[in-house]
Amino acid sequence: MTLLSSYRRHVAPALLILALALVSSSAEQRCTSQEHAPACRASPAPPPDGRRDRRQEAPVPSSRPLGLRKPVAAPPPPRSATSRARMRPFHPSPPPPPPPPPPPSTPPPPPPCS
Repeated sequence: MTLLSSYRRHVAPALLILALALVSSSAEQRCTSQEHAPACRASPAPPPDGRRDRRQEAPVPSSRPLGLRKPVAAPPPPRSATSRARMRPFHPSPPPPPPPPPPPSTPPPPPPCS
């Protein structure tokens, strides 16, 4: 394989793709004006070599010029964690200590001796 045939095999398809992209972009620019709208709605002609692309194309939403778009509010900033998430975990306080035992009952002191 010579360098020239390799060059043709790789460069020719790339040039064809670029030419098709240029043609389609210029056709798209022509279709944006209202006077050419009926002609632009017609389906494109098949490629000259007779091959057809069998893939289904997704419908393209009509784009508006950038100047006519409505301003949209920026999304709100991300919310910080809720206060519940920042609270310390709940640990119940220990039960109160039991009351001190009552003092033992002591007998009344003996009467003084006389």
